[in-house]
Amino acid sequence: MDSFSQMYERFFSPLCLFAYRYTGRKDIAEEIVQEVFLKLWREREVIEIHSNLRSYLFTSVRNGALNYIKHLMIEKEFNAKAVIEYQKKINYLEVSQEDGSSILIALEYEKLLIDAIEKLPPRCRKIFEMSRKEEMKHSEIAQKLNISVNTVQKQISIAIEKLHSYFVPVIRKHSK
Repeated sequence: MDSFSQMYERFFSPLCLFAYRYTGRKDIAEEIVQEVFLKLWREREVIEIHSNLRSYLFTSVRNGALNYIKHLMIEKEFNAKAVIEYQKKINYLEVSQEDGSSILIALEYEKLLIDAIEKLPPRCRKIFEMSRKEEMKHSEIAQKLNISVNTVQKQISIAIEKLHSYFVPVIRKHSK
């Protein structure tokens, strides 16, 4: 039996158990360990292990497991946002089922809102869109644009006032 096979036999089970403690899934743990051994095999000519082999293997498996967990978290966040968007669409459709014209009215209001936002002063519009569309916090906007949080708050207040003054007369007109 060659040395790689011996190493595989010796470390596979303990590494799988180690990965399982992170992932909670046997299949994923085995896949992570397989990937570590595969990388080791592929790079066997050039890889330099500065610690002992056991430490290298366990560190590599730990990193693989942490990457898996990080991927899961990103996926959950993405799925949560997708569920929220889906729910918004369902709510939108439920409202539109009340009356066949309500979807047209909603689309018209949406267009009016977009037009109103377009009429905002450029800086005010940018800050408002970062806050509402990109869902950035005031502190994040301030940091990104190199302005104070107070300036961000003031610009958002101005935007809301302008949108309100533009939009309310239009809604009153449509509700008559």
